[in-house]
Amino acid sequence: MRRIAILALILCLSTAPALAERTRAVRRAAEASAPASVLWIAAHPDDEAILAPLLAHWCLDEGARCGFLILTRGEKGECLLRAGCHPDVATVRSAEAGAASELFEANLFLLGIPDGGVAVASAGGDLSATIARYIEAFRPETVITFDPRHGSTCHPDHRETARAVLAAVELLSYSPELLFLETKVEIVGDPFEIRFAPATAPARRFDANAFLTSTGETAWQMIVEDMLRHPSQFNDAWIRAIELIPDHQRNVWYGAAAEMLAQEVAGCVP
Repeated sequence: MRRIAILALILCLSTAPALAERTRAVRRAAEASAPASVLWIAAHPDDEAILAPLLAHWCLDEGARCGFLILTRGEKGECLLRAGCHPDVATVRSAEAGAASELFEANLFLLGIPDGGVAVASAGGDLSATIARYIEAFRPETVITFDPRHGSTCHPDHRETARAVLAAVELLSYSPELLFLETKVEIVGDPFEIRFAPATAPARRFDANAFLTSTGETAWQMIVEDMLRHPSQFNDAWIRAIELIPDHQRNVWYGAAAEMLAQEVAGCVP
């Protein structure tokens, strides 16, 4: 009996590191505690690809009520479809936005602000008031958008969208949690490569290597699944680039807006 007890103790000690590692992995997947409801506010129909792993965790695994508020129909985007975009890019991308929102079981609110940073910026207070009305109607617990200083890719539409959202929340009758997407995306060519990094050290990290119970795949795979819903914007080269990103970069970085604005981050070259 004593020999059995000793063997059991040895077995426990030998498996402790593996058990601890599995526990840490589960904890990492649960770090992004889900809000009861979340509204993603973006400029273009495919912008959600950057945070697709986190959205999948919230909307699918955790059952949050989710919505996408997309300001433009993305008509300035390049068409990568071999047969072309018919009748026009805006119509094709609007349909793709619908397919992507279904992937996350999210409600889609697609506006018709003209695509292009100057157009979004010129909408000014009217746009903020419009955004505020949609937030009031959907009544999310959490609103998430870009950081106005970098917009993840430095796209001017992303940055102007964030500024409009900041103004919109000041008009609300309640105070939802406002989060910024703090993943910086760098796209380089020859060879085509995509790099993901945090914009600021205090940002929260969601480990996209974690598995989703809703899909049986890693959360990272949701970027690929989302891109496949936007074939006019993402071809095989984009998919391969995402699949080649090393595990240590497979994260979504985000944080409370007020906390993030208190941090210094690298801006964008005008």
